Amino acid sequence: MTDDTDTPLTGHCHCGAVTFSLPRTAAGVLACHCEDCQRMHGNFNAFLAAPISDVRITGADALVWYDSSAAARRAFCGTCGARVLKEVTPAGRWLISAGLIDAPTGKRIIKNLWEQSKPDWYDLPPLATEGASA
Repeated sequence: MTDDTDTPLTGHCHCGAVTFSLPRTAAGVLACHCEDCQRMHGNFNAFLAAPISDVRITGADALVWYDSSAAARRAFCGTCGARVLKEVTPAGRWLISAGLIDAPTGKRIIKNLWEQSKPDWYDLPPLATEGASA
């Protein structure tokens, strides 16, 4: 990873119809183990959070939005089906699926969410240790 914090993180869906960039200074990776993420992704999902105004999307017309709860909506690529992001309302931020971000990111999991909802067939992923790049 570069030390240049001005260089954004970039990524794309599986087919490339949707591309995005977000600040490298975005928070570390959040691993969500809630039932919604399990049903949407087939497993827990890992996200990077960023203010909506800081995320640049190309191909946004390929995104299909789904109201997954009263407090959130999710977007997936209408071409390849990749789960791209989650918008938590009214927080004003997007949670970008970490697996879509181009490597190297220099990011590590900093927090597990909804740990009590995880299935019994995997252990919680370890959290970044102090001093690790978040």
